[in-house]
Amino acid sequence: MSAGLTIHIKSFAYTGPDGVPAGATVTVMNMDNEAHTVTADDGSFNVVVKPGSSATFRAPAKAGTYPYHCTYHSNMHGTLAVT
Repeated sequence: MSAGLTIHIKSFAYTGPDGVPAGATVTVMNMDNEAHTVTADDGSFNVVVKPGSSATFRAPAKAGTYPYHCTYHSNMHGTLAVT
């Protein structure tokens, strides 16, 4: 697992890499006690991450910025930059 390609969820907030390569496998680590999702606003990726666990998804193959959110918690937002 590459720390450079990991989105962390802690205290209902996302922190992650400045950018990831197109098509890379991205790991999401959920350090909260509730499930979260990383769901692209355009539907290009979606992963559910259970409390205290991790999951992976594949970054889009096309470079660009991809806003994402948690479908369970409407206040959680982030952006994945694909290079």
